[in-house]
Amino acid sequence: MNNIARKRMRQLLESNQCVACASVFDPLSIRMANDIGFKVGILGGSVASLMNLGAPDISLLTLSELTNQARRVCGAANLPVVVDGDSGYGNSLNVMRTVADLEHAGTAMITLEDTVLPRPHNKPAMSLTSIGEASDKLRAALKARIDPEFAIFARTHALKGHSLEELLERVKAYSKLGIDGICIFGLAEKDKLAVLAEVADLPLMLISYGDVDLGAPDAMAAHNVRIQFAGHQAFEESVKAVYLSLMKLYSREINVRPDMTGQDLISLYAHTRKYSDIISEYVSPA
Repeated sequence: MNNIARKRMRQLLESNQCVACASVFDPLSIRMANDIGFKVGILGGSVASLMNLGAPDISLLTLSELTNQARRVCGAANLPVVVDGDSGYGNSLNVMRTVADLEHAGTAMITLEDTVLPRPHNKPAMSLTSIGEASDKLRAALKARIDPEFAIFARTHALKGHSLEELLERVKAYSKLGIDGICIFGLAEKDKLAVLAEVADLPLMLISYGDVDLGAPDAMAAHNVRIQFAGHQAFEESVKAVYLSLMKLYSREINVRPDMTGQDLISLYAHTRKYSDIISEYVSPA
């Protein structure tokens, strides 16, 4: 277990700074991020699914596959790594197993989200669990933790298709449980961050993809934000680089369009359309 990384994470969470988070997905990428000067990295569930299965983020990845990837990444450097624990891979008992396995793998912090995964039959994607169930799962996570330096964050997707009031209600409930912080997905407005900071006195991690301006790092730090993650561009660009290199090695004309991004290539080679059709037929039929 990487105690150095966990101590570094604790120092970050207890500081008054907001830092950018690197997408790390294998031993080389975490060593690069650490050498460049990043103070924290994240192993995302979506990237772990692509690395292990070549499949999109549709809850096909197993806990053992995530744990093995986390062990390889976290063991390669002393950079603190946040691991996306999804919803804990089941009920509260499964959450306890998830915490135990990822703690033993050397993870510095885990996020546990309040979405219903895998997607239930004929239910909307990203449906939320009840506050009661989410709270019980977080309490179970705290019960399973052995190393007090290992950080546990509640991750909520309440802003995706829900109101700010729903988000604030969940943040208030989760903050009372003894967890170490809150991870918010999809926050894109400065005014909402200001309101959030008024009800949350715990460290915050923000995940906001795309062109989002939440203010300068100092301003975000004043609102309790300690970690900001803007997406997996490093992984996406590495996929495109591999494609272009293979095309050149094969001595063929590079036929990828100039506007074709790493995301486009991931969608193509992860067979996203095929899986979408399967979901439409068997999980969410018309």
